[in-house]
Amino acid sequence: MMLKENNTLKELDLWGCGLQPEGLEQVMKGVQANTKLEKLSLSRNIIDNKRASCLGMMLKGNTTLKGLYLSGCGLEPEGLEEVMKGVEVNTKLETLDLSGNIIDSKRASCLGKNDIIL
Repeated sequence: MMLKENNTLKELDLWGCGLQPEGLEQVMKGVQANTKLEKLSLSRNIIDNKRASCLGMMLKGNTTLKGLYLSGCGLEPEGLEEVMKGVEVNTKLETLDLSGNIIDSKRASCLGKNDIIL
C-alpha cells in the first residue's frame, strides 16, 4: 500500500468517506508502518469491534502519529477497549477525539494510563 511507503504525507483526513471494513484495515496497516503521518481522521466511518482491534494494533506499532480523530465512529465498549490497549502503550499520541462514541467509566479510566494525551 502506498501509505506505508509515503514519506511526505503528514495529515490524512478520511472523515465520512464510508470506508468499508477491508479498506479500513488496509489504511490501518499502512499507518502502522508509516513513519511520517502525524494526524489521522477516521471520524464518521463505522468501526466495528474487529477493526477497532486493528486500530489498537496500529497504535501499538506507529511511532509518529500525534493526533487521532474517531468522532462518531460507532465504537462499542468492547471495540473501544481494544483501542485503549493501543493508547496505553503509545508514547507519541497527543490528541485523541472520541466524541460521539459511548464511553463507560471502565474505558475512560484507560485514558489515564497514557501520560501524553492532552
